[in-house]
Amino acid sequence: MLDSLIKQAGELPSLPEVYIRVTELLETESATAARIGDAVQTDPTLTARILKLINSAYYGLVNPVTSISQAVTLLGRQQLQQVLVGSVLAGVFKDFDISTFPLRDFWRHCVKTAIIARQLAMQNARVIDHEAFFTAGLLHDIGWLVIAKVNPGSYLHISEIARSENKDIIQVETEKLGVTHIEVGVALLDKWGIPGLITECVNKHHEIDHNGPLAVETSIVYLANRLSRLELDDAREEDEALISEYLTSIPNWEQSKCTSEQIIIACCLANDQWQEVMESLGMVDLDIDDAEEESFLFKTDLGRL
Repeated sequence: MLDSLIKQAGELPSLPEVYIRVTELLETESATAARIGDAVQTDPTLTARILKLINSAYYGLVNPVTSISQAVTLLGRQQLQQVLVGSVLAGVFKDFDISTFPLRDFWRHCVKTAIIARQLAMQNARVIDHEAFFTAGLLHDIGWLVIAKVNPGSYLHISEIARSENKDIIQVETEKLGVTHIEVGVALLDKWGIPGLITECVNKHHEIDHNGPLAVETSIVYLANRLSRLELDDAREEDEALISEYLTSIPNWEQSKCTSEQIIIACCLANDQWQEVMESLGMVDLDIDDAEEESFLFKTDLGRL
């Protein structure tokens, strides 16, 4: 069924040439920051997105970054590559009918998951590549965009069945599509050559039990995916109580090796920063009114206890 769906989609979307070219330079030790900057700047939109994101509160740099070469120097190649992944997504998936697929809510969920996952990783002494978790969070539901390309109304139909029949959404996907958004997402990431850590986190983001050498890493993204659903009120004490209570509904959250205090910090940070990061990445036109914010239509944890 996976091959059939991909065939219907035409081909899995490719990453832009500028991404491939810049990635090759980032992986070439002899490539200078200036040369990498020159390659990025062949795409003005991409340049603007990267600079806007790097200068946002998300990165918290004291002095403004005014050039891509400066960004390479300050952030390092690995971090810039993760920023690059997020920045190209809007261009790869730009032609969507949001009347049949909740694209704003989709990106909102993914960005919040990315921020929480990165923050949890930063607070874990065992984790070295923090930026990979931002990318994993950003990409964890990417398979839904491929599915929506084939059948724009499939998400709303499947989520409604899961809600009305109290079924796990993964179960409904399998029954109705013969494939899950996880399988499609992993196939896309394999085509893009995304590192194994990120792909494994995407592959395991709905699993409750996490085992093996990457158990902590996959558990962090699983936990971030669940936590991103929380709606906080910016009232610290009330928010802390809400997060603590919500944790009791997430099976095996302790496998992430995160404390409740660290989780509270990550959730509050995501609540404060998701819109700025989403705007910086240029993912959608963010003319979001209060009603749209409260609806939060994109949910993939339906049927979970």
